[in-house]
Amino acid sequence: MNRDELAKELDVQPWQVDDWLLLGCPAIKIRSQWQFSMEQVKGWLKTEKIRVKRLKTVHSPQRPLFDQRWLGKRCPVCTDRGFPGEKAGRLYLLGEVLEGEWHLRKTGFPCGHSQNLNYVF
Repeated sequence: MNRDELAKELDVQPWQVDDWLLLGCPAIKIRSQWQFSMEQVKGWLKTEKIRVKRLKTVHSPQRPLFDQRWLGKRCPVCTDRGFPGEKAGRLYLLGEVLEGEWHLRKTGFPCGHSQNLNYVF
């Protein structure tokens, strides 16, 4: 197996395999590519006591950081509560000064629900 396949199999970055080669990882170079044997590499890692730094899996958050529905025309809070179409609050873009900074906020009328858009001017 080549470097990328080994990295994928061991769940590490490919350049970490390059670092192992510099430390003496068993491999055979055929033309321009290194070929590895999984059993030999695992044995070498164990005897050299090299800790494998596995890739960290990134878990997506349970809910998005910003609800994109606030960029629409109707209030998503009202929509979630069961007010269809025209009965949901109409969204308007308002500016406000908060702690000396200018912020944009979407506010529903007549419902009063609002969401800060996290834009600072």
